[in-house]
Amino acid sequence: MPVPGVLRFVMGPYLVDYEVRPGEIVILAIRHGRERPQGVSVDDDFDFEMKGPD
Repeated sequence: MPVPGVLRFVMGPYLVDYEVRPGEIVILAIRHGRERPQGVSVDDDFDFEMKGPD
């Protein structure tokens, strides 16, 4: 789910959600790409990533 100010780094099958703050990088979550985010119930064909410009 896109959250303003939160960035995502893809490292192999893992997704790392993080924020850049003055003087530090804060890691918010690390999960395998096949896991669903906690507390989110969606259809199987739902795309968690934002679509880029066409």
